[in-house]
Amino acid sequence: MGGVIFLQNTEKAFRRFEAQGVDTGRYMGAHGQKGIFLDLEEGRIDKEEFRKGMCEITGHEVSMQDAAYCWEGFFDGAPVDRLRTLLELKKDYHLGLLSNTNPFMMELTDSPRLSADKRPISDYFHSMFLSYELKAYKPDEKIFRLALERDGILADETLFIDDAAKNIEGARRLGIHGLHVATNADWRPALTSLLRNGR
Repeated sequence: MGGVIFLQNTEKAFRRFEAQGVDTGRYMGAHGQKGIFLDLEEGRIDKEEFRKGMCEITGHEVSMQDAAYCWEGFFDGAPVDRLRTLLELKKDYHLGLLSNTNPFMMELTDSPRLSADKRPISDYFHSMFLSYELKAYKPDEKIFRLALERDGILADETLFIDDAAKNIEGARRLGIHGLHVATNADWRPALTSLLRNGR
């Protein structure tokens, strides 16, 4: 989702967390988390447990609003033209969102705050596979298997788009086709080329 569907600003998010006293080098990465951050995205803890964990890490009281503000630093808007392309694709293809994410980010993205079109991200997909709900995390094969099984789709008829090479490799180990794109890059030209060539 981040870096593909919405524009991701890792530096802004890190600044916000660091302003609260979080050592981002210890807990966070561009394409993965550690400690309570990973626990949240793998569904082992909920928002309140995460907030309490932030209090322990930083040594001061962190409100739920503070925690949400930090997470929302990753979000730099969702290009409406790309979202509208998803709606067009949805007419002919089964679209699924598979994301390492958490409840803070979903409260933002699955709401009218996502873009100028005022539509939640769930409007653009038939299915959503969220790491904290499935208790599985890319590039673990488990999350890809769950997506294939729940939607009843075949790996060799599925294309997975991601901005992290390790996640593409995780999908490919199951026979899923992969399209690796640079973070925040427009993936539509490459996708159009693949579909035109029947790949």
